[in-house]
Amino acid sequence: MKDLEIINLSKAVFGFFLSLGTLILLGALISKNDEFAAAGYMLIIFGVPLNLLAVLGFLLYGIVYRSKFKECMIAILILAINIPIAYIYTIIGLSFFNH
Repeated sequence: MKDLEIINLSKAVFGFFLSLGTLILLGALISKNDEFAAAGYMLIIFGVPLNLLAVLGFLLYGIVYRSKFKECMIAILILAINIPIAYIYTIIGLSFFNH
């Protein structure tokens, strides 16, 4: 895999989960519908293992192909940006539906 392909794959996974989380949060805030809260919870349940699987894949790929290790670490850092964003979205969602 080329260096740019590794980083682009990471950006695509990041963008997909960020977009999906944002749509769910905005849907919940605009419609005040409890189904969006359930969808957000399911996104966390399925998104965390999928992101961890991607991180593990990049890590293993970087270990096997040492020349790609730096690009794999950059890809992992890009995916790690989702962690604080997901935490903030969770806090916003929980505070919105607790009232």
